[in-house]
Amino acid sequence: MRVYTCKPEYLTKALELSDKKAERLLSRMSVHLHSQLVREGYSPQEIMAIQLQIEDEQLQDWRARVAQMRKQDRLWVEQNTHLANRSSLN
Repeated sequence: MRVYTCKPEYLTKALELSDKKAERLLSRMSVHLHSQLVREGYSPQEIMAIQLQIEDEQLQDWRARVAQMRKQDRLWVEQNTHLANRSSLN
């Protein structure tokens, strides 16, 4: 079981959320995780901070994967461009 910690910068962001944004944030959280955190005694603000942190980590992972795919696409285009130029010369 993963132990969740609440980083201070995310707690500050969670405290600054409007009621509507807090509701949206919690709606994106899995029911299992939410109930686990409640059972472990986390406050609502800490739960929101943990969700913010999880989403931020997921966004960073997604950006890294997209950057890698774009890099591979550029390499593929460059390789195929070289092959196309060779066939036109013959």
